[in-house]
Amino acid sequence: MNPMMQNLMQNKVSQNLQPIKNMIQTLKSAGNPQMMIQQMLSQNPHMKEAMDYVNQNGGNPKEAFYRLANEQGLNPDDIIKMLK
Repeated sequence: MNPMMQNLMQNKVSQNLQPIKNMIQTLKSAGNPQMMIQQMLSQNPHMKEAMDYVNQNGGNPKEAFYRLANEQGLNPDDIIKMLK
């Protein structure tokens, strides 16, 4: 991928990751993250879809994330670095 397209892709991914960063921060500060996740799954159809995808791909969230990122032509390690 040429450098201009790579920068454009990274900017787009970074913008899309902001809600995820916010959610991670909220979960870190929650007293009971497991209960909070269950509540989010029941209220947010996108979260349920994500968990269904994880369950359909062996139940390991990391492996499912890496598989999906690779299917989309993204480097999962780069995405993880952006979330930190």
